[in-house]
Amino acid sequence: MRIRDKNRRAYEAMDKEFLEFARAYLSEGFPNQDREGCPPESALRSLAFNPRESDATVTEHLAACSPCFKRYSELLAELKAQQEAQKSGWPRAYAWSQAHPMLAVTALVSALFLAIGVGFLLRGIRQPNVPRETHKERRLLESQVPPVAYIPFSLDLSALSRERGGEAEPSQPRRIAVPSSALDLTLTLPLGTQEGPYDLKLSTGGRIVWSNSALAYLQEGTTLIRVEADFSQVPEGDYDLEVQSSGGNRLVQPLSIQAPLSDGGELMP
Repeated sequence: MRIRDKNRRAYEAMDKEFLEFARAYLSEGFPNQDREGCPPESALRSLAFNPRESDATVTEHLAACSPCFKRYSELLAELKAQQEAQKSGWPRAYAWSQAHPMLAVTALVSALFLAIGVGFLLRGIRQPNVPRETHKERRLLESQVPPVAYIPFSLDLSALSRERGGEAEPSQPRRIAVPSSALDLTLTLPLGTQEGPYDLKLSTGGRIVWSNSALAYLQEGTTLIRVEADFSQVPEGDYDLEVQSSGGNRLVQPLSIQAPLSDGGELMP
């Protein structure tokens, strides 16, 4: 009799280890922070309280979503509390669960794993010829847009005179034509211009229509800035491109945004 009791305690200890491992794995292994594809609260409650009437796909989701598994576990605990409150209606089941608490919980987890397996099986039976596609994959495919193709374009600002403190130089540089496209823009700055961060903005009449930040770097004695500038949504017209350093040095280059020519011709300044 003692040997049998010893074996029973060993079996329950193994069940406890398995239960803790399964609970930890399902509770933490699938974070799903964006809660993609999660069923509503009513579906989880239906699975906990009326498993025969619930959707089998919900059990499949529990195997890949830790937040939903945690909530399902809370609902099971709520169900257990209700059963304990009404334990007079189930004296034998309640007495057995009190005498073998680990076996009762292990049976509950085993039933969950069985339900998850049945959910996978039912889904395969319902849709035998449809390729499996997760909600995340469907959402990704729906939101995909063609990548923007940035056209290489260079602007030589080396002849500009630097302004400081808002004081403009008397000479006005020539206006340069720029296509209204997504540009991989390279700016050549005047000789001796310092490296470091710069703020860039395209404006007209005091209204900024595009802005960005970039780093100026030295390459073979020339200071350059390379930045992606998407002018495809900028209306055609005259603008000022301002390039200003953190130290207050400021370059202003007049631009004329023009529609790109489809026949490969050149823009006219």
